[in-house]
Amino acid sequence: MFVLTALLASACSGGGGDQTDAGDDGGADAAPDAPVYPAPHPPMAQAVSLGGPVMASPKLVAISFDGDSLQSDVDAFASQLASVPSYWSGAVGEYGVGAIASSTFHSSDTPAQDLTDGDVRTWLTDEIQNDASFPQPDGDTIYTLFYPDGVNVTAGFGVTCNEFQGYHDSFPLTASVNVVYAIVPRCPPPPVQGVTAADQMTAEASHEIVEAATDPLPSQQPAYITVDDASHAWEMLAGGEIGDLCAGFGDVFITPTGFDHLVQRVWSNAAAAASHDPCQPQGASPYFNSAPVVGDTIHVAVAGQTVATQGVKLLAGQSKTIDLDLYSDAPTTGPWKISLVDISSAFFGEQPALELSVDSDTGQNGDVRQLTVKLLRPRTGGAIFWVQNDLGSTSTVWLGAVNTN
Repeated sequence: MFVLTALLASACSGGGGDQTDAGDDGGADAAPDAPVYPAPHPPMAQAVSLGGPVMASPKLVAISFDGDSLQSDVDAFASQLASVPSYWSGAVGEYGVGAIASSTFHSSDTPAQDLTDGDVRTWLTDEIQNDASFPQPDGDTIYTLFYPDGVNVTAGFGVTCNEFQGYHDSFPLTASVNVVYAIVPRCPPPPVQGVTAADQMTAEASHEIVEAATDPLPSQQPAYITVDDASHAWEMLAGGEIGDLCAGFGDVFITPTGFDHLVQRVWSNAAAAASHDPCQPQGASPYFNSAPVVGDTIHVAVAGQTVATQGVKLLAGQSKTIDLDLYSDAPTTGPWKISLVDISSAFFGEQPALELSVDSDTGQNGDVRQLTVKLLRPRTGGAIFWVQNDLGSTSTVWLGAVNTN
């Protein structure tokens, strides 16, 4: 159904006897009210800082290695990131991050094929302390290492191009200077027509550099690394930094004017709060979604900790039916298609944890559908469901969580 605005358009004439509205023909119906865009729906997640610093004047140092076939692409990407400000400001400006400057460094070293995070830190420390041509760090420097094909790094949470792609972190060089760095491995591109190895590299690089600027000290003084308490379901899939919150969605990689290869759109608190596409810049318009109305307090695992959040509370074998609020920020070309996904089986290869159904799998702004969630088995840390909405070539997603307590 449409949610209608309240319009008061009648005026009464004075005098005694029977009263009729001015202009009333004695029986004509009033004009229908106009639909509200967006229709009422639960709020989207908001990225939250834990109080650490962000980079007011970030400086990218793009490090590549001689002999790498994509070294010229690394250099071009670094230049474009600084010279095409619309992408950078659209991604991070609202978080207090300023314009980015960039430089390149070509190393004649040949990195080993199997590195550890400790090896990376040792190499950076040696270059900073012993190579006079190597850019020196300050609180706004992001060293980004573009490793050539065949080189992978083992960090505490796995191996690049296996458990994850790239990552960023920091370490103290002295009592007053931290080294902020990002790792961009040469992971194979996805099996998508037209996506090249250079596209894969720059997409991952943009993700890590954006996060390094908005959360430069994640292990020491984290900044934008999580979301508001009610919305932890959004970070259970890929993480809570502003790149992670959008990375799992299929249409967030773009080639803006002025760039040769792909970059990632990232989470915008301002757009999410306004019911627009939360992944910016160049988000979908009109934007549409289907938001589950969850009212239970449950506990889920996020970044190795158990936290309270809003979700659906069920025991194994139980089911619950909740409202699904459909909304768009402007009229769409028609109804969109709703699909429901159990993340445990679809993304993690586990046995299904949830059974999901909806009373009608199409709708549009103002419609309310009935979503039924059944917990098939308890899942440590909580189970996640994915509500996907498709209209033409545009897809959007909402995430929800389920647990027993």
